[in-house]
Amino acid sequence: MKGLRLTAISTVAITSVLLILASGYTGLAQTSAPPPTLAPPLISLAEARVIIDGAVAFTREQNLNMAVVAAGNLVSADKMDGTTINNTRFAEGKAFASAILRQTTEVLANLAKDRPDRYFGIMNMYPGKVYLVGGGVPLTVDGRLVGAVGVAGLPQGVDEKAARAGIAAWDKFRQSMKK
Repeated sequence: MKGLRLTAISTVAITSVLLILASGYTGLAQTSAPPPTLAPPLISLAEARVIIDGAVAFTREQNLNMAVVAAGNLVSADKMDGTTINNTRFAEGKAFASAILRQTTEVLANLAKDRPDRYFGIMNMYPGKVYLVGGGVPLTVDGRLVGAVGVAGLPQGVDEKAARAGIAAWDKFRQSMKK
């Protein structure tokens, strides 16, 4: 009788293990995926500073404060006086999203209404890394992505204008370097 009980318990235990393995359960050997990465920045620190200075100049003209990040893979960042530290993180999330998804974050934010499946898919693919709110603009040279700019802390629509002012300053700088 005792041998029969051990055999029954062993059979149940082995069957349970086999069922768990067959179901694809990976809780025992779960590893976290590596964080998403971008290629090394393709703009110099000097170029990033020109972008930031252009965005800051635009923002000062508006008598506002913001944080700005140059390149999706951080090259440089600034936070103007009176701006919360959270805005630096928001700006970085916008730059990262814009660079990795090759689109303005204003367009990407519209996915929440137009394609919620895609919006939430992006949010789940890059948790804590992307911020899909207007203010992120890709940087391109001759159609080639070289980074992005992210601005946060300004009223809706003004973040992107500040980013574009920084990009305009960068374009002007690049033209002067060609001469």
